[in-house]
Amino acid sequence: MRKKHLRIFFSTALISLLIFVFSAPSHSKEPKKIAILPFTMNADRDLKFLQEGIVDMLASRLAWKGELEVLEKGLVGTEVAAHKGSLNREAAIAIGKRLQVDYVVLGSLTVFGDSVSVDARILDVAKSDELVSAFNQAKGMDAVIPTITQFALDINEKVMGRPMASAAVQAHPQPEGPGGLLLEGQPFEGKGVSHTQGIKAEVVSMDAADVDGDGITELILISADTVYVYKWKEKGLAQFKTYKERFATSFLWVSAADLDGNDKAEIYVSNAGAADANSFVLEWDGKEFRKIAEKQPWFFRVTDMPGKGKVLIGQRRATGGGFLGKVEYLKREGTHYVATEPLALPPQGNVYNFAMADLGGRGVVDTVLLTSSEFLVLYEGGAEEIWRSEDPYGGAYAFLEKHTSDASDKDRVYMPSPILLTDVDEDGKKEVMVCRNTSKIGRLLDKFRTFSNGTVDFLLRDEVGLEKKWSTKRLGGATVGYLIADVDNDKLPELVVVSVMREEKMILGDARSRIVVFDLK
Repeated sequence: MRKKHLRIFFSTALISLLIFVFSAPSHSKEPKKIAILPFTMNADRDLKFLQEGIVDMLASRLAWKGELEVLEKGLVGTEVAAHKGSLNREAAIAIGKRLQVDYVVLGSLTVFGDSVSVDARILDVAKSDELVSAFNQAKGMDAVIPTITQFALDINEKVMGRPMASAAVQAHPQPEGPGGLLLEGQPFEGKGVSHTQGIKAEVVSMDAADVDGDGITELILISADTVYVYKWKEKGLAQFKTYKERFATSFLWVSAADLDGNDKAEIYVSNAGAADANSFVLEWDGKEFRKIAEKQPWFFRVTDMPGKGKVLIGQRRATGGGFLGKVEYLKREGTHYVATEPLALPPQGNVYNFAMADLGGRGVVDTVLLTSSEFLVLYEGGAEEIWRSEDPYGGAYAFLEKHTSDASDKDRVYMPSPILLTDVDEDGKKEVMVCRNTSKIGRLLDKFRTFSNGTVDFLLRDEVGLEKKWSTKRLGGATVGYLIADVDNDKLPELVVVSVMREEKMILGDARSRIVVFDLK
């Protein structure tokens, strides 16, 4: 009887608790809102690109899911345009109240000769208080990026209580490890650089495969209008064959794989054409590379997909614009490639900017993605963002041109750098391999960008996100391609990195790239 009463008591208590939990009003915290006002530019030249770049950079560094929501800059711009008079502190507070945000960021950039000063502050709209400010004056534009970066770090730490490493700590070099790789965790026993070689072209993309069926891996490179195929000879890489297109060419990506099972890898060349995708596929016929498909409306990519292995995927292009529609699995039907089913990707996903795998070994497929602002994001289970890099990764020169309503003006959609998955140290855990190019002027210039050096980083999945495990030494120029393959035919894998040393658009001298081969064993 006593046990019966106890069961009744606990059952009643449990039911009461459940009723309380599910009927109680929700008190989930709403994220704070912030409006970043366009910086006032005091200069004798047009710096609109820099004005927009500062806003974008601050937005990417301050956005914090569930904690701080950055108001869309179009809404902010409309409200600012309606304001009459100077954009001072009082005006910023008034604009913030009309936008119904918690904080506003106000700033200015002044250029006088070669002297540049940056002044920025964040204001509490309700209290009309200045919470954090930043000021720096220096020669040249080099001070702009570090000042804005540190300003964002201070806001995250002092206003939002979000612990961040300081800009100085982030820039501090890591100790060097064996094999030309920089240690971030456990040691990696690579042997370092074994070969370097120049090529008189601005390389856009790279892949490796056996394209002629001789059992040996060839290196495939593309420039804006030419496909280069290299074979390893005694003293290095020798040009085997080239294929050149002469009209309406803007090659963006190359993939190579034997998907038709004839022991010769097809070369899939993604070409932007004049206004639409105009891609093609090459195959070796015993003497030359010939087209087995042309005028394809797809941007091609060969990638490994969980449960499917190596597959061909593609995405269409909006006429005169960027990526259009969903990324699709493709199959060949005669001389054409058709869609079979779409991929499930996060909202910003496109055919080139992601990789998918069970990185944590928990039976859950993760998606690693490079955003349009070139920050690396990890999605757990394909949809939930759980980690975002503090600094940008990638950094490409190749771009799609988007025609605007003003025929004289064109926007650029820069191509993402490759995200590859590899187990370089053969410990059973896949690393995320991605480049990180750096520049003193950052990524603020839409119409022109240049990178002084770059690394290839290897990141490992842990409980909360991605952590850098190793990186290569800094290589001069912009890193545009990288892969692991046996390119010197010694039955051992190598890390191959291609960097652009001099771009095609440079006035002095011809375009030039450099191939660097790292022995891994």
